[in-house]
Amino acid sequence: MKKLFTLLAIALLGVSAWSCSYDDDDLWKAVDDLDSRMEAMEQAMKSANTDIDALRKLVDALQNNVTVTSVVKNNDGYTITFSNGETATITNGKNGIDAPAISVKKDGDGLYYWTLDGDFILVDGEKIKAQGEDGAPGQNAVSPKLRINTETKEWEMSIDNGTTWTSMGVRAEGTDGDSMFESVDTVSNPGMAVFTLADGGKLEIPMQGALNLAISAKRGIFVYDETQTFTIESKGVERMTWTKPDGWKVSVEGNVLTVVAPAKANSYAETEGVIALIGMAGNSSCMAELTVSAADTHSYTITFEGSDWAEWVACNYNPGKYSTTQLGSPDDYAWVDETTQLTTGRPTGFMNGWGYPWFVCSYNSNSLDQGKYGGYLYDLYVYNPDGTEDSMTGGGCNGSDNFLTTFGYLDLDFPYGDGRPILKFADGKARTVKSIHVNSTCYFYSVAMSGNGLSPALTKDVTYYATGYDADDKEIKTITMTFATPEAVTKEWTKWDLSELGEIVSLRLNQAGGADNGYGYSLPAYYAVDDITVEW
Repeated sequence: MKKLFTLLAIALLGVSAWSCSYDDDDLWKAVDDLDSRMEAMEQAMKSANTDIDALRKLVDALQNNVTVTSVVKNNDGYTITFSNGETATITNGKNGIDAPAISVKKDGDGLYYWTLDGDFILVDGEKIKAQGEDGAPGQNAVSPKLRINTETKEWEMSIDNGTTWTSMGVRAEGTDGDSMFESVDTVSNPGMAVFTLADGGKLEIPMQGALNLAISAKRGIFVYDETQTFTIESKGVERMTWTKPDGWKVSVEGNVLTVVAPAKANSYAETEGVIALIGMAGNSSCMAELTVSAADTHSYTITFEGSDWAEWVACNYNPGKYSTTQLGSPDDYAWVDETTQLTTGRPTGFMNGWGYPWFVCSYNSNSLDQGKYGGYLYDLYVYNPDGTEDSMTGGGCNGSDNFLTTFGYLDLDFPYGDGRPILKFADGKARTVKSIHVNSTCYFYSVAMSGNGLSPALTKDVTYYATGYDADDKEIKTITMTFATPEAVTKEWTKWDLSELGEIVSLRLNQAGGADNGYGYSLPAYYAVDDITVEW
């Protein structure tokens, strides 16, 4: 149409020039302006429909966990390449023609719909889907098409692939031009391509190579034949597979991982192992692991080892880490074992509300030097006769590195405050603490053997008390063990069977007896505990 108009105009000019002589500059200028205007409108329509196509592909990528493999800036805008091989182009929007504010927005049902000026576009009272359903890109979805009516100079939209057109009430006029995209950002949020729309909305799509896959737990403790479910979190994963121990059943539906333990009668099944989920997108992959085991009862031993415990390891002299030498104890020190929900409590009725939590520690020494280990500044050290004088490795049960230490007691003769250290289950559910391992700290051992300015040396037995409580903090039962005598102090990790307590929600330890300086129990009431076995 544009070329036809131009040829006709030139023909008319030719006739006029043959008939008479006059200045035709204005006519040629008008033709050039109209020609330029037609080119601008054609470019505006092309850019608008290109942006709509890009929006649809971005929404499809979100729906189907397709990642972005590259974002390349060019003279006209950006070229987006997806992991499924598709590409999309985003225009700069500098065409000199005002375009309608077409965009997409997620509704309450979690689906994206097309919008105009921020409002959902309605056809026969129904919103227009910008995404497919059931993982099928474009299925049951519509991509609007735009054009400029050359007679009315208004933008028109078709939702039936160009069969019918409806005016949008927007004149194809302007000076700056518009794009449906405000910006494209692959820097601010590493691993994500962020597309900000002209109406302020954002679409965030993972970049390939930044795949993420996680399972809601690191460990699953099963009884035989038991079924458990776990939540999966993923970004950018397009497809998934897995490996599992022999005899175990695994299935994935949506974001739910279902695991079934083998039957006890299956002699070929593995009773423990690792389930590995492998997520893939294009040529990239990522993995998440779940350690599983099956037995007659749910049982797990907390060893306080591994990366999950690293942030909780206390330090005597580093002010950037937790320490019992701080005034009181830090309020934010509250570790929780993921598998059993065991956590540390804080006694509140001791020394003006100071209550020590159970600290994760690794200090150990073979020295009982009073000048060093006989005071509270070295209260985190466990006695390790087979170790070195000052070490942070090998001091735990069975040669591990980490263990627990704390301070506190209830003086049975002068009960002025209950400072007994507390272990409890964070979810409030009762479980059986089947056993713990106990040992002496260097501070306790040194004073028990040699005394100090506050306490004479050990003159009678030191008894340990373990008391279990229910959800209402009502005492269930107490059991005891002899921890130290004037002739022998516990100096190695010793297993203490607590199964007689039965199912409990919390556990308090105490020590009594020993030396008395005239003001009650005078030995340093420090504890070292490791390898706590819980059953449920």
